[in-house]
Formats: sequence, C-alpha cells, structure tokens
Amino acid sequence: MPGRNRDVSLVTRVARSATLAASLSALSAAVATSSVGSVLLQNAEDLRLIEAARDLMFLLGDGPLSREQIEAIVRHEHEETDHAGIRFTVSGPAGEFLSGETSVQPVGHDECSTRGGDRLRICSVATPGGTIVTATALSTPRMFAFAVAAIAALALAGVVTWLWSVPMARSAIAPFARLRAKVAAIDVDAGGRSDLGADEHVVEVDELRATVNHLLERVGAALEQSQRFAANAAHELRTPLTAVRAELDLLREHRYFPSDVAGQLATARAKVTDLVLLVERLLTLTAPRRTALAPGEVVSLRDVIEDALHSLSPEQIAKVELPDADALVRGDAVLLGSLFANALVNAVKFGERVQVQLSVADGVAAVTIDDDGPGIDEADWERVFEPFFRDRGAIRRRNPGHGLGLALVRHIALIHGGSAFFRPRSGPGASLRVLLPELNPAG
Repeated sequence: MPGRNRDVSLVTRVARSATLAASLSALSAAVATSSVGSVLLQNAEDLRLIEAARDLMFLLGDGPLSREQIEAIVRHEHEETDHAGIRFTVSGPAGEFLSGETSVQPVGHDECSTRGGDRLRICSVATPGGTIVTATALSTPRMFAFAVAAIAALALAGVVTWLWSVPMARSAIAPFARLRAKVAAIDVDAGGRSDLGADEHVVEVDELRATVNHLLERVGAALEQSQRFAANAAHELRTPLTAVRAELDLLREHRYFPSDVAGQLATARAKVTDLVLLVERLLTLTAPRRTALAPGEVVSLRDVIEDALHSLSPEQIAKVELPDADALVRGDAVLLGSLFANALVNAVKFGERVQVQLSVADGVAAVTIDDDGPGIDEADWERVFEPFFRDRGAIRRRNPGHGLGLALVRHIALIHGGSAFFRPRSGPGASLRVLLPELNPAG
C-alpha cells in the first residue's frame, strides 16, 4: 500500500527552496572558483619552473662548456633549489643527455607538460646554442583539495541558509498567515463582508483578501436567500396546516359526526399535528446563527427545563429526574425551551429512565441528559445532528421521527454561543451534553 504523503508547511517549502538555491549557487561558485584557481595555480607553477630553467640557462652561458662544468653548475643549482623541490636536466641540441635527472625527457621549447605516471610537471627552455634546460617539480593534485573545498562550501551554505531561511520565510509569509487566521475566524452565517484586516501592501495577499471578501458576499447572499425561502415556505405551510387541524377539531365535536370514523379522524389529526411540529422545527432551523450576537433576556435553565418537561405526557414525565442546581444564561427563553423539549423527547423516546444534570464551571453552564436506552453508535455521534439524519438503530426499531430534533438542539445551542454533543457513557444508553455561556452575575 503506498505511503501517505506528509503535509509540509509553506515555511518549510520556502526554506527548502531557498536552501536548495543557495546550495546550488554555492556549488556552482565553488566549481567555477576551483576551475579558475586550478588554472591560475598551474600557470604560476609553470612560470616558476620556466624562470628556474632560465636562471640555469643564464648560468650555463653561451660559451662551450665541458661536461664536468655543466654537471658542477647543475649540482650547485640543485643545492640552491632543493628547498623548492625543483630538479634540472640539461640536454644537447639533439636531445642527448648531458647532466641532471636522467629519467626526464625534455619537452618542446618554452612549453610545459605533466607526466602522468609520477605527476611530474616538466618545463623546457633552449639556450641560443641549442642546449635544452628542463626544470621539473612534483605536480600537486589540486582538484581533490578543490573538491573537498567545494563540498565544504556546499555544506556550509546549506546549513547557514537553512538556519536563516526558516525565520526569513516565516516573516515573508506572515501576511498570508495573518489572512489565514482572519479567514478561519469568519462567521459564515454573518454574511456579507467580514473583517479580514487592513491591506498588507503585498499584491498577492491583498488580491486574495479581496477575492475572499467577494466570495463571502456571494455566500452570504445565497445563504440569506435560502433561509428566506425556507422561512417563507414554512410560514406558508404552517397557516393552512393549523387551519386543517382546527377544522378537524370542529368536525370531531360536531354532533352529527359518525362515531365509526372517529379513529380515522384521530389519525388524520395526529398526522396534521406531526406536520405542524415539523414546520415549527423547520422555522427554528432557518433562524440565522448570528442572532447569538443579540443581547437576549436572562433565563433560568432550571425553569426552562421544567417548562420543557411539562410539554411531555405524564408517562414521559415520570421517567425524568430533574437537577437541583440552577444556572443563568442570556438568550431566548422560547428557543431554549424548544432545545430542552426536543432533547427530553429524544431521551424519553428511547430510554426508560432519564437523568438531567446541571453544573457550572469556568463560566460555562453544562446540562447533561443521560438515558438508559439502546444508545447511538459512536460513528454517528456527529451525523445525528444533521437535519433529517436518523441513525441505523432508530430506523431498524422503526422509531417515529423526522431526524430534526437533535439538529434543532445543536442549532439553538450554537445560536446562544454554545455547543451540543454526545459523550462516552459507562453503561448502556446515550449521554447528550449541552454547553451554554453562563451569565456573569456582575454583568
């Protein structure tokens, strides 16, 4: 199975690119410098050998010398240049050996050559009389040293560039990081333009900011249109449904109403009531979350939970154990009542015993509703808050419902700046937790 690619931050990518560019530049500079330096050093070495050969040529002079005289002059010159590692060979006009190093053959006049076997550099000059003077010295293999220097320069450039490029890259992309933080804090439900900060005077960042703002305006307009459509549709449905339910009630109370169709009438009324409840929930779900910014009224959570409990049937009320504690929050009492009514209905629908707990810590009021029912698969803990989603257990047991109750619970919690989620439970059942900002008593 192929390995998964690791995510790399933009800072790391920029730092890597800068390090690679600097390393390649250092390597190119080192290679070029080494090549030029090698040529210059070779020229300097050749010039040194040619000058030494000319000095010996000057000592030999233009006059005829015996072989013994030539050997004496060469021997003396060897003593003078021994510290420099230069050795001499003197040959006749026809190339015959006269004195000095026997193993060295002269090269072209005023030319230099390297003998590959022993790395000797050989330079020859000719006297006016035709005598050839050859100076030799061991040629130092400089390319290895230059290669080591190039590798060292490459390593040093890479390390130094990496150490500097990371903070420099982080500074370079700081405008993008600030814009990312602003975008992450956007409340999509607020619609319209959002505060993405002032212009950074960086062309790409400012253009991206303008593009994001334009996109948010379009998203806000589309969201507002969809919410307005849903609200209008729900209103249009609620009015005739309410009228139909009223007509059914009047019909059932009519004295000439046949008793043999009372059951069908009750079923029809229950269906209409169910539709009215569905429409009411849809209306609540169309409420934009930005209403959380509104001040709202001071609400007692215990009172709201007790009022929500009274909306249940006596059989359902008997299953619920209410908390003794209380907490104050700021918000819409009607919406909060709908939140806890739906949460309690969901709990008593599946459990025989429901326990409600209320606690306050760090400015957050936490309401926990535990039931001993079949529970919800952990894989569906988030999906059950999606509108019209029903978990597999509820479908298998054919429990009635539209899949909107928990969606409404989370939606109202978010409207009030809170959250709703399921958490692990030691025993069977489900544990729904609702968090709401506590009202500051001094506020």
